[in-house]
Amino acid sequence: MAASTSGTMTPRSKVDALSRDDLIRFVKKQIDKLKATKCENEKLKIELEEVRKHFTESKKRLCDEQEKSTKQTGEIQQLNEKCNDLEIKCSELALKVEKLETRLKEHQEMSEETESNKLCNESNSNDVVNVRMVQLQNELASVKNLLRKQTEECDKQTKEKENLTITVADLRSLLDDTSAQLESYKEKKSMENVITLEMADFEKTVERLQKELKEVNLAKTSLISELEASMKEMDNIREEKDLLNNNIVELNVVLKKLKEEMEGRFFRNKKVELTLNEKERKDLMEQLEKQVSAGNKERDQLIAVIGANEEKIRDLETLNSSLNRQLVLLCSQRESLQRQFDDLSEEHSTFKTRALYVLEQKKSDDNESSKKEIEILEETVRQQKKTIDNLTLLEQRQEFELRFNSEAKVNNELLVQIDTNLISHNEEKENLLRAARQEREGLEEEVGRLRRTLDEEVARRKEIEKIQAAVAAQNVTIQLQKPSKDILPYSNCLVRPSIETADTENKDVRNDGNEEKSLEEVIYGESEELIITDIRNQPESLTTSQGAIQLEHTRELLNESEATNARLTEQTKLLKEEIRRMERDRERENHLSNTEYLKNVIMKLYKETYIQMPHEGSALRRDFTC
Repeated sequence: MAASTSGTMTPRSKVDALSRDDLIRFVKKQIDKLKATKCENEKLKIELEEVRKHFTESKKRLCDEQEKSTKQTGEIQQLNEKCNDLEIKCSELALKVEKLETRLKEHQEMSEETESNKLCNESNSNDVVNVRMVQLQNELASVKNLLRKQTEECDKQTKEKENLTITVADLRSLLDDTSAQLESYKEKKSMENVITLEMADFEKTVERLQKELKEVNLAKTSLISELEASMKEMDNIREEKDLLNNNIVELNVVLKKLKEEMEGRFFRNKKVELTLNEKERKDLMEQLEKQVSAGNKERDQLIAVIGANEEKIRDLETLNSSLNRQLVLLCSQRESLQRQFDDLSEEHSTFKTRALYVLEQKKSDDNESSKKEIEILEETVRQQKKTIDNLTLLEQRQEFELRFNSEAKVNNELLVQIDTNLISHNEEKENLLRAARQEREGLEEEVGRLRRTLDEEVARRKEIEKIQAAVAAQNVTIQLQKPSKDILPYSNCLVRPSIETADTENKDVRNDGNEEKSLEEVIYGESEELIITDIRNQPESLTTSQGAIQLEHTRELLNESEATNARLTEQTKLLKEEIRRMERDRERENHLSNTEYLKNVIMKLYKETYIQMPHEGSALRRDFTC
C-alpha cells in the first residue's frame, strides 16, 4: 500500500510532504518563473513595435508605387491623345490626296481639249500651241512630283500609324500589367490589413495576459503572506501543543499521586480536583483538536489555492509559448512578405527601365527586337506572378499545418494530464475509502467492546446496589429489634473513623460524633459521605472502587469513541467532497472531449473549404480570428 501511494503522488500530497524551507523554495521558483514570463512579454512588446515600424514602412512603399502607377496611367493617356492626333492628320492627308487626284483628272481633260484645239488651229497658231504645250508639260511634271511626294508622305504616315498602333498595343499591355500589379498590391494590402487585425488581437491578448499576470502576482503575494501567517500560527499551535502535552504529563503524575492518596483524608477534595483537572484536560484536548483541525483546514485551503495558482501559471506558460509561436510565425510571414515586396519593387524598377528602353528603341525603329523583349518580359512577369501565388499558397498551407500540429500536441498533452489526474484521483479515493473502512471497522469493534464492558459494569453495579439494599434492610431490622440503648452505640459505630491522632484527641471538643441519629437517617440511610466511609470499611468496598475506576475508564473510552465518530464524520464529508470533485472532473473531461470533437470537425471543414475555395477559406480564417 505504501509503495502504491508513494508511486502516485498528487501535487497536493507533494505540497503536504514538503517542509517549510521547501515550500519557500517552491514559491521562490514560481516567482522567478513569473519574472521570466514578464521579461518575455517585454521582449514580445519590443518585437511588436518593430513589426509595426516595418508595416508602416511597407505602407509608405505601397503609396509610392501607387503614385508611380498613376503617373504611368497619365503618360499612357497622353500617348493615346497623340495617337488620336496622328489619325486625324492621316485622314486630312487622305483628303488632300483625293483632291490632287481630281485635279489630275481635270488636267488630263484640259490636255485632251488642248490637243483638239491644236488640230483645229495648227495652221493659225503653231507657236502659241508649242508654248502652251511646254507650259502644260511643266505643269504635269510638277503635278507628278507633288503626287510622288504625297504618296511618299502617305507611306510614311501609314508606317507611323502602324508603329503607333503597335505602341498603343504595347501601352495597353503595360496598362493591363500595371492593373494586375495594382490588384496584387490591393490583395497584399488586404493581407496586411488582416495581419494588422491579427496583431491587434495579439496585443489585446498580451495586455489581457499581463493583467492576469498582475492578478496572479497579487494573489501570490497574498498567498505568501497567508502562508507565512499560517506557518506562524502552526508554530504557535505546536508550542501550545507542547505546553499542553507537558501539562497533561504533569496532570497524569498528579493523578497517579492522587490515586495513591485516594485512601487518605482529603479524598473528596482530591476527587473534586481530579474531576476539575479531567474537565480542564478534556477542554484543553478539545481546544487542541479544534485548533489542529482548523490548522489542517487552513493548510488544505492554502494547498488547494497553491495548486490552482500552479495550474494558472501552467496555463499562462502554455499561452505564452503559443503566443511566442504565433509571433515567430508572424515574423516569418512579415519577412517573407517583405522579401516578396522587395523582389516585386526590384522587378517593377527593372520592368520600368526595360519599358523605357523598349520605347526608346521603338523611336529608333527597332520594332522586332522590342517586340521580342516585351514578350519575354510579359512571360517573366506571368511566371513571377505564378511563383508568387504558389509561394503564398505554400506559406498559408505550412502555417495551417503548423497550427494544426501545435493544437493537436496541446490537446494530446491535456488528455494525458487529465488521464494521469484521473488515475491519481481514483487511487487516492480508493486508498481513502480503504482507510476509512478499516478505521470504521476498528471503531465498531471498539464500540462493541465498550458496550460489553458497560453492560458488565451496569450488571455489577446492580448487584452491588442489591447487596447494599439487602445490607441496609438487615441493619434497619436489627436496629428496630434492638432497644433504644443499643441504638446509641450503633450510631457511634457509624461515625467516620479517624485516621490521625489529632482527630482522636479532638473528639471531646467536637459534638458531631456523640449526636444521636434520627429514625429517618436509620430508615432512609445515612448521607453519602457516611455511606462511602462505611462501604470503604466493608470488604466489598474494593469491588465498588474498581467499578468506579472502570466506569471512569468507560467514560474516557466513550469520549474517545465520540471524538473518533466526529473524526469519521469529517472524513466522510471530505470523501463526499472528493467524490463530487471527481464527478466535476469527469464532467469537465466530457466537455473537453466534446469541444475537441467540434474543433476537429471545424478544422476538417476549414481544410476542405480552403482546398476547394481558398478565398472562402481565408474569409473563414478571418471569422475565426475575429
